[in-house]
Amino acid sequence: MKYKALILDIDGTLIPNKREGMPSEKVTQAIAKASEYIHVGVATSRPLFIVEHIAKHLKLSGPSIINGGAQIIDIATNRVFYRQPMEKEDVLKVTNIAKQFNLSINVDTDKQVFTAQETMPSEDVLGMWVSSLDEKTAQKLRKAINTISTVSAHLIPSWTSGKWVVSVSHAKATKQQAVFEIAKVLDITTNEIIGMGDGYNDFPLLMACGLKVAMGNAVSDLKEIADYIAPSVEKDGVANVINRFVLN
Repeated sequence: MKYKALILDIDGTLIPNKREGMPSEKVTQAIAKASEYIHVGVATSRPLFIVEHIAKHLKLSGPSIINGGAQIIDIATNRVFYRQPMEKEDVLKVTNIAKQFNLSINVDTDKQVFTAQETMPSEDVLGMWVSSLDEKTAQKLRKAINTISTVSAHLIPSWTSGKWVVSVSHAKATKQQAVFEIAKVLDITTNEIIGMGDGYNDFPLLMACGLKVAMGNAVSDLKEIADYIAPSVEKDGVANVINRFVLN
């Protein structure tokens, strides 16, 4: 199979699961080589201002998925291909659910992150999240938020070891929907796309792609649906996949 695109989750896949993490030299070189033959983009819940330094380091161009699927953007040029903010009433509903758990919830817009308040923010809300939760609380919060039919809540490993993030976006702002949109932009089929991830929120990404790759450090449920299990992020799993499925 000649694949034409590679879409990479960031935390736990492209880089170690920490905010200041960067791709290893081996992975950086592999992506540079792969970019000569196929499109390489990222798929992350991070907003633009927390991901653009990584994309610039890798010299990525063309569509990438940010804010969990709320935007598809060319980070090199800031061209927006797709944008799906949350409904204003849903922002309030999610905020109120978080309050029932005695939690404050953060809001992502194009340019900033702030804590949700009772009043509605004037800017479009691209995503919301609560960090550093134990797994039991995170699961309960995710289920409560997912009772809202027009939003989608996922669990993401926190930058704090052993903790979890609940990430919320519009129901149409998922990595799966974003892959469909990227295929249209690139004029390819989703079967020609390799998707790589490690967390629960990467289920939609992998399910949309022709080759489903889970990292060696991925959650067990994601490994069960994968076509291939790559070495862990610490062992440069992205480089392994590029050498095996793109450059071979």
